[in-house]
Amino acid sequence: MVINVLMTISGVVLVARERNGQLTGTGRRIGDLDRSLLLQCRTSQVTQLAGVTGRAGVGLVLTAERGNLRGCLDRARHLLEVDHHRAPLLLDAARYAGDGRLTAAAPFDQRWIQYQRELGLPVLTDSGYLAPDDMEGLVGILERAARLGDAIALLPMHPAWLADRYARQTLLRYVTALGVPIAIVLEEPVEPVEPVELVDPVDPVGAVRGLLQLLDCGVPVLVLRSDLPGLGALGSGATAVAIGTEPGLRRFDPRRPAGSLPTGALPPLRPARPSALIRHCLSYQPLAVIEATMRRHPDNGMWHCGCPTCGGRDLNWLVSREAGRDGVVLQHCVDVLLDLRTELTGPSVQLNQWSWRARCAAAASRRREVGWDRLPMLDHWQQAITPPTSSRTGAASSRRTGGGTRFSRTAPPRSAA
Repeated sequence: MVINVLMTISGVVLVARERNGQLTGTGRRIGDLDRSLLLQCRTSQVTQLAGVTGRAGVGLVLTAERGNLRGCLDRARHLLEVDHHRAPLLLDAARYAGDGRLTAAAPFDQRWIQYQRELGLPVLTDSGYLAPDDMEGLVGILERAARLGDAIALLPMHPAWLADRYARQTLLRYVTALGVPIAIVLEEPVEPVEPVELVDPVDPVGAVRGLLQLLDCGVPVLVLRSDLPGLGALGSGATAVAIGTEPGLRRFDPRRPAGSLPTGALPPLRPARPSALIRHCLSYQPLAVIEATMRRHPDNGMWHCGCPTCGGRDLNWLVSREAGRDGVVLQHCVDVLLDLRTELTGPSVQLNQWSWRARCAAAASRRREVGWDRLPMLDHWQQAITPPTSSRTGAASSRRTGGGTRFSRTAPPRSAA
């Protein structure tokens, strides 16, 4: 039996369909994005990526550079109409980033919304930064996205929204009530400054646990601007995860302190050191560091790579290669990412998480073997995931089908806007 159900939240009428007593969203699926691995890149990098985006399970997130929304849209149009790009594609206006970032209260640019529609792309809102305790900003982004009817609400947020219990409950309540697909970008925690007692630290393990709860809320969740540990989110039920092609796109840096740059000045764009993905360490390393470490530990088995690009050779062939090295290194990185995506996106979320937990432990051990710095996020994921026990292994939960929307039967939260 199918029943149409009308829900009104702060003036926004949402239509769901009830089948066998369960509410599921209609028109909320995000098409080809389900369990996709996306490469988050700058518009200037698209040509370099053309050779790696024609494969199943991989797509792109084009990121506007320094507020140049027109340049991002024009590059996307060329990619679709001239290059005949058919893989998943999202556009990130990145108005939340940089020292001149906008706040969550900033209205959406309707031209940005409309141009994405005209291009036939999923509509990703150009949201501003969601500061901790900005309840009105959270409600405003979600409600405006709901009114659009076809949008993914971008939530570039302080990690306290996931780490703090009260903030997390509030976030989950509004996300599930409005049922709008969301894409989160997590800001890097701010380093403590004196006086230390004035700093409200964020528990990184709590943030990972909060992320896992968010992924289990029944609403499609994307994770953008992520580093390699974002693969743990993909295995835990994320609709898609975007991993940056360079360090600046694998993290969302907090705003610089006032006075660190001259008034009106933009920070320089520094060229990233060429880096390759080391599968056994679940991390990128600069080629120069790989080369030096291989000399010190030539017999370590993690230099052997069986990806299609490397074909079973040692990584030395990438390090020593001169002509066209950047393109080949990129192909190697995408090969490894796609292999990991396949291995971590089975039908059971719990088994995926246990597999990811074991990989994080092994990666931390391999980094110690060669004297590389500890990667805290590997430890955080291990602590956030409950380890398997003999009594639990037979009850691994299946992955909730991506795209469905679950609406709360309790009274909806009152708008703060």
